Amino acid sequence: MEIRKMRYEDIEKIVDINIRDWKKVYKGIIDDDTLNNLNRNEKIERWRKNYNKDNVIIAEENEIVVGYCKYSSNVKYENTDIDSEILAIYVDYDNIGHGTGRKLMEYVKNDLKEKGKKKMVLWCLEENKIGRGFYEKMGGKLITPEKYFEKEGKKYKEVGYIYDI
Repeated sequence: MEIRKMRYEDIEKIVDINIRDWKKVYKGIIDDDTLNNLNRNEKIERWRKNYNKDNVIIAEENEIVVGYCKYSSNVKYENTDIDSEILAIYVDYDNIGHGTGRKLMEYVKNDLKEKGKKKMVLWCLEENKIGRGFYEKMGGKLITPEKYFEKEGKKYKEVGYIYDI
């Protein structure tokens, strides 16, 4: 498996992973209408407009994109020492459990460490048991402030995981 920086031509593959994962992992968590109306073309356009805005890495196996991670080294949470954040991490649902997520996170932590960062946060939906199990396995310390993700006018509670880099 190769971990590399995202290229422009990876955008459609990333969007496809994102949509498939949302429909499988968030079934029963996110409203069905929202999941059924995820718009591939809109997501592709948004990624194209924001290309190179954040750090995005790809996990590729046999020239097939099997996961990605988007992260930032330019964050600051008030009254904390958090200085970086994983904004999104997705592994193609059929590849979950094969080490892809671990390799993506290790790459991110190494990159942030080289940039002098000390602590990162990752937010996920409170009801996302698959993700939460992985984040805890990776050593994240749970935080549960009143934080919500809003989609299609509905709010979903989030929890965070803090990692020492």
